Amino acid sequence: MRDKILDAAQIRIAAVGYNAVSFRDLAADVGVKSASVHYHFPQKSDLGVALVARYTERFQTALDQIDQTDARTAMVGFCAFYADALIVDQSLCLCAILGAETISLPAELRAKVEGFFDMNVAWLDQFYARHGIKSPAPWDVVASLEGAMIVGTATRKNAVMETTTARILADF
Repeated sequence: MRDKILDAAQIRIAAVGYNAVSFRDLAADVGVKSASVHYHFPQKSDLGVALVARYTERFQTALDQIDQTDARTAMVGFCAFYADALIVDQSLCLCAILGAETISLPAELRAKVEGFFDMNVAWLDQFYARHGIKSPAPWDVVASLEGAMIVGTATRKNAVMETTTARILADF
């Protein structure tokens, strides 16, 4: 049941944001009473922290898998993770929407979201070092992909992500 609640929360938060999601919504999504959601996650921040921890762990696992390929293939895969999270008019990367809401998030959830981005940059730093890559800077890559998601969603144009990805991959 815990995973079903996290699955429902990820879908809802990616679509409407953390602050717009209630335990009542999640309970309806998984077909239980709100008390069942509270049983697994006493506070909404507990749910958010668990969700971002799971998201980060899954992303790290995916990064470890693409790290077994050549530099260009790995960077194509890295960019694809972000592009695949963007469904214009439907959803963004979970941490993109949480990042946009960071000012209003509980401190422990903000720290988890920051950790997600730090993990991405750390992976890129290590990847760059192994492959002798100098640019684009890791923070530039992550910020460009996250920004492309937000702007692509705001303008309803998938081309924003496609153009950003092409620019990043031009260096590889």
